[in-house]
Amino acid sequence: MNKILKLSGMTVADLIHHKSFYAMLTVGVLFVLLLRGCYKQDYMVNGRHVDATTVAWHASLIAFHIIAAAAMFIAVLLSLGALKRDRDDGSTSYILSAPVTRNQYIIAKIAGQWVVSSLFMFILHATIVVITLVNTGGIIPGYLTASLVCSLNVLFMIVVASLLSLVLPVFASALLSVGIVAVSFVSDSFFQIIQKTGFSASFSHPSFWRIAWPKAASLQYFATTFIDHSDFKSLGPLHPALNVALWAIVLGVILVWKFRREDL
Repeated sequence: MNKILKLSGMTVADLIHHKSFYAMLTVGVLFVLLLRGCYKQDYMVNGRHVDATTVAWHASLIAFHIIAAAAMFIAVLLSLGALKRDRDDGSTSYILSAPVTRNQYIIAKIAGQWVVSSLFMFILHATIVVITLVNTGGIIPGYLTASLVCSLNVLFMIVVASLLSLVLPVFASALLSVGIVAVSFVSDSFFQIIQKTGFSASFSHPSFWRIAWPKAASLQYFATTFIDHSDFKSLGPLHPALNVALWAIVLGVILVWKFRREDL
């Protein structure tokens, strides 16, 4: 465990050392700051007055989804080709020359990327909380808890991108990683809309692939229940958190198996 923690710390230090990480974080914070105007104005919607507090709550919920989805994309960018780069520049051989196993190395690498990507998401979500507090005087309950729940999606994307980058070119790996989440958002969003419109009886028997597909979007929708305390129904017998966790574990085992057979 000490070796894994040390290697994870090295991975974190390596990622936050790059200027591109701070550039992405700055862009993200600037995007969040652009939402400040939504917290200071009243609006008229369908002829009815909507106060700034209500607008701020809805704006914060929308921002939560955008940030959580963007964090998965950032996780893909940080993970793509990372293992191949370490192999090509000799970092992998250097680390494995010490009494470190390949299993320890790959676990530590994934853990470090997970910490950085989740921290990126958490900082942006925390910025939304601060903006809400400053402009409305109130805190959105469960907002940061929901952010921690979405970190499971981030872990899943890191494992997927790392595995695909070992067997496919970088562009193909990125396209396929994003495609997996895109299919999840289309399928799960359609299911959530059907549930809210009351036509669920007509779609009570979804196809098996939709049930088994990684529930990244459903997990994100579940996370928002900590914020708005709404009802949530999952597509399939498994809870989305368990679905995503199982996919991350299975693909993680395949990633370890594949990496142990790589020619370094």
